[in-house]
Amino acid sequence: MKDALKNLHFFFKDKYRLIALVFDKKLYAELPLHDVEFIEFKYPKKSWLLRIWFEYVHCFFISKKLNAFFWFAIHDMTPNVKCNNKAVYCHNPSAFYMLSTKEIIFEKSLLFFQLFYKFFYKINLNTNNYVIVQQNWLRHEFEQKLHAKNVVVAYPNITIEKHAADFRSSQTTFIFPSLARVFKNFEVLFEAGNILSKMNSDFKILVTISGNENKYATYLRKKFQHVQQIKFMGVQPRQKIFELYAESSCLIFPSRLETWGLPITEMKSFNKPIFVARRPYAYETVGNYDKVCFFDENNPQELATLMDALIKNNIVFDRPKFKQPEQPFTNNWLDLFSLMLNQN
Repeated sequence: MKDALKNLHFFFKDKYRLIALVFDKKLYAELPLHDVEFIEFKYPKKSWLLRIWFEYVHCFFISKKLNAFFWFAIHDMTPNVKCNNKAVYCHNPSAFYMLSTKEIIFEKSLLFFQLFYKFFYKINLNTNNYVIVQQNWLRHEFEQKLHAKNVVVAYPNITIEKHAADFRSSQTTFIFPSLARVFKNFEVLFEAGNILSKMNSDFKILVTISGNENKYATYLRKKFQHVQQIKFMGVQPRQKIFELYAESSCLIFPSRLETWGLPITEMKSFNKPIFVARRPYAYETVGNYDKVCFFDENNPQELATLMDALIKNNIVFDRPKFKQPEQPFTNNWLDLFSLMLNQN
């Protein structure tokens, strides 16, 4: 949201009156967006019923009052608004993911997203001039399963500023920075670490969970607390994450579900090895990076073998060849807004 507003402000403030409907204006106080008018609505975050009321009832009356030329809904749902030019940004892939029983037990909210998000996506979807998604595989899902039209692949406009000098610890260090979400698939990494610990103890695995965040995290810590190489660090500030990247030898990213996978992009800036799950999102985020190995996200032995090869300095990387998505496609906010606003 902040990136979108910054680009709108810097490149279009002289052509349009810019109005942002937000939850809390204070969240944007540090941005120099003096030409953006913020209108605050706190109640939609209190419950899903209120969110639905806001999107499909309240927004209609807001749109009549504002008489907007262009309405950009940035959070998945297409509101019921009176506007001839509309776009929706869809970035939750849960509707296209098959949950396991274990995932439902550990994180019941995922079942809600899987069952209902596809329904919410469909409402008013083809009243939009553009449907924005982050990756090509998501475009195919929207076109095939939701019959969406005018789907644009818009890569996130990610600027990486390295906050730490690059160095490598004498001990082989693997890192997976992520929250304790069940689809992040920490267990395949921990199982691999358990296997590897019986072959070679000279390594460590850094994770940014503490083991007490939720039911899933508690399960992980209890099951794998005997693997001394696993370091439960808890949530870290962004600057510290970059320091950990600099220290680490390799990023391991076993997640089953992502819209992008930001740590992959971040680690690429350090030009260090990345082991990533063999999932559709991963190939697109990795691109043509030449220090990557893909692995079966359900096969800890395969991952342990890769980790052992890196420790022994005899790793053989994959050589992915990824083709840029077909048009309509943009790879930054400016190009996306230029496309949607017909600016040349």
